[in-house]
Amino acid sequence: MPKTAVGIIAATLVAAVLGVAGVSTAVAQTSNSTQSESAQSKSTQSNSALAQQVQQGRDRVAAAWQAQDVTALRTAVSELNPMLAAAHGDRNALSPAAAMYLGRAEQQRDQLATALYAPQPRSGILDSVTGLVSGLLDSLSNLLSNLLGGGGGDSSTKPTSPTSPPPAPAPMPATA
Repeated sequence: MPKTAVGIIAATLVAAVLGVAGVSTAVAQTSNSTQSESAQSKSTQSNSALAQQVQQGRDRVAAAWQAQDVTALRTAVSELNPMLAAAHGDRNALSPAAAMYLGRAEQQRDQLATALYAPQPRSGILDSVTGLVSGLLDSLSNLLSNLLGGGGGDSSTKPTSPTSPPPAPAPMPATA
């Protein structure tokens, strides 16, 4: 065979091999890109579902507070446990700010639950937890805002007693 025919066949084979390698590289890159987008989409869906749970929990606490219903407030605070636990499980998927607000909300939820179940005269219990409820609602609002991609929360969400201005927060009992 003439040298030019062998050269043409060799060049064609090399081009075919490189073409197949290039296609497989492009397919791998597309696959990686699709997987990354899929993971991002799942994270967004997870944050959206979590944000909905946070909103519902926050609304329950706020409604119980506005109704001045101690039993409903205790229930609403205890219903935050699974929602915050789910968020805590996804902590790696959260932004640093959302993780910070999640930590605050967990701490404030625990403090509020302790205060709500502490032996106190029933008539004054809501006055003694005003600051705790306010802080918890702010933390949940900020967590919600961060889950939805916003910045911090606003301070206009602080609850007030419907009958009187809020008193200064009572000192917190020591937690064991």
